[in-house]
Amino acid sequence: MRPIPRTMLPHTAPLMQPTGDAYHAEVLAPLAILTRVRVEPLVMEERDSTGARVIHKALLLYDARNSRPKGIAFATGQRVLFEGTTYRVQAVEPLYDLGRLHHVEVSLVA
Repeated sequence: MRPIPRTMLPHTAPLMQPTGDAYHAEVLAPLAILTRVRVEPLVMEERDSTGARVIHKALLLYDARNSRPKGIAFATGQRVLFEGTTYRVQAVEPLYDLGRLHHVEVSLVA
């Protein structure tokens, strides 16, 4: 399978690791600047008995061949800053083609 074309990977976003403990405010330490990635934001409205609640989600696509830096290890709890919104990594799904990593789909939630 061919890699995701660079024209389909127009975004840049910093990847950050939260640090701190229960007694201090969360501090975000930069891990890497992700380049040649794709971030697809999605705003959902969820209704319950108390009214409507807006949920901001996004999907980040990291191509194994074209995205930079190479060899990034995504983990739940990390943060991604995109267009002024700080997202938390909720799930990481590596997708393979014939045993080789093709791309990683990272589910984000604000």
